[in-house]
Amino acid sequence: MDLTVEVNAFRELLTSSNNITILLPETATADAVAGALALYLSLTQLTKNVTVGLAKPVTVGWSHLIGINKITTQLGNKNFVISLDYTEGAIEKVSYNIAGAKFNLVIEPRSGAPVFDAKNVSYSHSGMMTDLVITIGAPTLQSLGKFYSENQTTFDEKPIIVVDHLTTNSQYGKVNFVRPGASICEIVALMIQATQLPVDSDIATNLFDGIATASRNFTTSTVTSDTFAAASWVLAQGARRKQSLPIRQEELPQKEVVGSSSTEAPQTPPDWLKPKIYKGSQLL
Repeated sequence: MDLTVEVNAFRELLTSSNNITILLPETATADAVAGALALYLSLTQLTKNVTVGLAKPVTVGWSHLIGINKITTQLGNKNFVISLDYTEGAIEKVSYNIAGAKFNLVIEPRSGAPVFDAKNVSYSHSGMMTDLVITIGAPTLQSLGKFYSENQTTFDEKPIIVVDHLTTNSQYGKVNFVRPGASICEIVALMIQATQLPVDSDIATNLFDGIATASRNFTTSTVTSDTFAAASWVLAQGARRKQSLPIRQEELPQKEVVGSSSTEAPQTPPDWLKPKIYKGSQLL
């Protein structure tokens, strides 16, 4: 597959970005997760500050992927958020003042409304601090769940790179690596290879796992020469193939031993083996 234009744009964005956020959709597949982690491991070797996020907890089935513990369900601490119990119409005015080295946020209750209680106040952080967003396997921004809904301004302001293989992808990025039919790890492998990003056996292992999983061990109708070329390349980079589990042999139930009957079997006649001559229905 020819991705020359996309690769050149990708290279330029990487050069100008130090903080990079890789995001997966809530419906992420094993192929997408493997690709995201491979890219994460590669970019961190460039001393980039990289975050990889998924809005829901990872599944047990992905636990073998290298770097799975790096996936976070929370993004950023750009904004300091103060939360308190609120009843509609209870606030008259919100203002602030600075006294020396102190910033004071002033919340004035409306006449007749209860005074705010300090014990009902909580604090948190939100907001991505990033220079570049890379989405993996996300057909739309909305498929990212809370990551998009809570950071829409960031998505409007920062460049986005889209990596996907779905025909339904809306290609919402500044750079779109969208190739229907290819596995996501196949696309990521080409991105890493074409831009000469760092690759080691861990990165290659994740990529091979994703390619093999998406293609059902290279048996689907979407497998092409590009698929085998990508698999061959990651194997050459030291990918470790998963060992096939031995087929479990089920133990067959043992046949019950039939106990000997107390009744003796009839004795064989002494002339049993002697030749016999029949005529009609009579024995001669």
